[in-house]
Amino acid sequence: MTIKFKDDVEKNVKNLREEYFEAVRNEAEQEVVEQKYNNYMAAFSDGLRDEVLKQARDEVNNTTSDNQIRMNRGNNVLTAEENRFFTNLVEDDADLDTYKEGVILPETTVVRVFEDMQKARPLLSKINFQLAGIKTRMIVGDPSGAAIWGEIFGKIQGQIQANFKELNFSQNKLTAFAIVPKDMLDFGPQWVERYVRTQLSEAMALKLEEGIVLGKGAASNEPYGLTKDLILDDEGKITGAKDKETTGTLTFEDAKTTANELAGALTTLSTKENGAKVDVSSGVALVVNPADQFYVKAQNTMQTVNGAWVTSLPFNVDVTTSEFIQEDKALFVVGNRYYAVQTGQVNIKSYDQTLALEDADVFIAKQNAHGLPDDNKVALLYDLKLDGKPNKDSENETP
Repeated sequence: MTIKFKDDVEKNVKNLREEYFEAVRNEAEQEVVEQKYNNYMAAFSDGLRDEVLKQARDEVNNTTSDNQIRMNRGNNVLTAEENRFFTNLVEDDADLDTYKEGVILPETTVVRVFEDMQKARPLLSKINFQLAGIKTRMIVGDPSGAAIWGEIFGKIQGQIQANFKELNFSQNKLTAFAIVPKDMLDFGPQWVERYVRTQLSEAMALKLEEGIVLGKGAASNEPYGLTKDLILDDEGKITGAKDKETTGTLTFEDAKTTANELAGALTTLSTKENGAKVDVSSGVALVVNPADQFYVKAQNTMQTVNGAWVTSLPFNVDVTTSEFIQEDKALFVVGNRYYAVQTGQVNIKSYDQTLALEDADVFIAKQNAHGLPDDNKVALLYDLKLDGKPNKDSENETP
């Protein structure tokens, strides 16, 4: 669902969002980070409420309510289960005792939230991100060596079990608030679902990406982030995580330099820590801060004889942004080697503690998620040194 706020609201929401990102990048105290995040989500939810109600009123006034026509037009149409759930969520005569105990968000809605998150946060679509149960066992196979040539009547040579490993995910809890205006149901459960789904997509996608990029691991009840190296004991079990060291510097100075810089990074990524080879001819993302995105692309953009502008990096490297990456840093990621799982169940429960709103019902949405890299060569951290990008000191100078 595309939401565009009024200019003044958009500016305020954008500023609060950037304050949250800045606090995370600067490794502020956890209480400060959470307060910035809550301030942003409160402003986002307020703006979302006004825009959804406006869209709902416009649709009621201008379109038919026939579901088939609405579906053909690409509008939001709910299943029978979704219709019952979101009607009861805010209906005056609903049995709210049910929500005090907790109920499960319809699976179809969870899938749509999952899809919305991947659209909103491109990095989530680049990694191996799946819906799963609370406790997940993932079997990861290394296809090389799973079969060995031998005599037709000789003994079986392939030690298949040695080429597979099991990853256990005991997932961490991710909590978000859903604030539902009481008058939302006046326009039907479709709009309640749309409003709740958009809130959850934004709230959970941000925190998931924060964990996937910067997470300190199980000791902090967080994923193991892409910017961290796993610490292993003598038996190969994960005992902690530490910050990655910078591998080198990317300049994209000219075509040959660019090709050599990327070739060096991809060559390193093409071998696992255990020496096994990895195909990195596709599926590698270069993750940069949005402030660096267009300077990276500018170094790799040319104008054809027909006047068209073409941007391309060699070796199928895809430039992706994340506000959780520091400026002047770049992170190469082999997406299919970072494993992230999210539960297929979202528990919804009414919130009746310190927060009370007369014109809205407040619900807590809880979901479990986790992530970890296959090894420490899933991602490489580089410095960026880009010609043409003004340094911060020169930007702050007054003429």
